[in-house]
Amino acid sequence: MTDHSHSCTNHTALYQSTHQDLSEMDFERGILGASTRGDIDRVRKLLNKHVNVNVPDSYGYTALHYAARNNHEDVCKVLLEAGADSFAKTKNDGATPAHRAAYAGHLGILKLLVGKGGAPLLESRDNCGRNCLHHAYRGKQKNIIDWLLESYPNLSSTRDNNGVLPDFVGQSANEMHCHELNV
Repeated sequence: MTDHSHSCTNHTALYQSTHQDLSEMDFERGILGASTRGDIDRVRKLLNKHVNVNVPDSYGYTALHYAARNNHEDVCKVLLEAGADSFAKTKNDGATPAHRAAYAGHLGILKLLVGKGGAPLLESRDNCGRNCLHHAYRGKQKNIIDWLLESYPNLSSTRDNNGVLPDFVGQSANEMHCHELNV
């Protein structure tokens, strides 16, 4: 998330751990932090104050990414009702909230997201060309893999940017980052 190292050398480690910069404080107090913690009351309060539901952090993660990754289904529902973009992609790897939920094994959230975004959300590819099934295999999430294969079998024939099928993702030789393989 943010770098917690400090360039000031005259503070001991004891004091550094309690020192926050403004961006960290904004995160903690804002919709991103509330979504990460699953603080639904805070999320609702901020949304009632017309906070932008799709505001990203410096890495492109939105509140929906954080809630999905941390298995806060009730927060995801509130965010989606407020207009959260289920197709929002992170800056570095182009991951959607559905990719995060699939990797982490959060089936209820994945189903909730699909209910809003439909099959195209599952087919959506990150910067490596990987869909939700690739991410489920990468995270070794049998419950997600089984559901996706049963409900959306066409996902199993999608190759990523390196020509790798979902069921091969996660095997040790293929765990290199896609950009390293494309060089």
